[in-house]
Amino acid sequence: METPAAFFARSLPFWPDLPEKAREQILQKVIKKTFPQGERLYYGGGECAGLELVNSGRVRVFITSPSGGEITLYRLLPQDVCILSASCMIRGLDVEIQMEMEQDSTIYILPENIFEARNQEYPAIKNFTLEMVSSRFSDVMWIMNQLVFSNTGSRLAQAVLEHGRLAGSDSFPVTHDSLARDLGTAREVVTRLLQQFQEDGLVTLGRGRIAIKDPARLAKL
Repeated sequence: METPAAFFARSLPFWPDLPEKAREQILQKVIKKTFPQGERLYYGGGECAGLELVNSGRVRVFITSPSGGEITLYRLLPQDVCILSASCMIRGLDVEIQMEMEQDSTIYILPENIFEARNQEYPAIKNFTLEMVSSRFSDVMWIMNQLVFSNTGSRLAQAVLEHGRLAGSDSFPVTHDSLARDLGTAREVVTRLLQQFQEDGLVTLGRGRIAIKDPARLAKL
């Protein structure tokens, strides 16, 4: 089984730049938690979890509307960092997010006080933090751009292709509810569009499954 030190060494680009004492301090304080598929975590209102690093599994990061609708911002895979869970330590950044475990997941958590102290002390960590914030901000801006300027059919096509990439197959399990949550739209809208995709020969629908038949045409929608 891989040790935390080995995992951090291949997952965090700043790790080799830290002195041995700093690495030991982090390893002493890091928390490893396992979450079952379907569990949800909420961060907001100044709450700080610290830096979270996915060791295994898959996590959906999303926001909710006042009416309870959901929009997926991005997904985290092994070695990905959820920098927004530490947003309260970044001046001027105030966000409310939720995380849903799409698979049984194990996450390393570097507590708020430890991460903040090391972030201030070592430029390599601060630079990494700023780069991660910039990257995630770009992800969120892309989603907002899609919401404003793209039609729902095009966004659904991209979501179907993304699920195929995540599954590593053109045939994969996914529900209409899940796709609706990704897009922030109604399940009925997703069902109607998927039926149109099937009539157009782009996909084949099964019970809780989708098979992509023409990924090139789907990508052009």
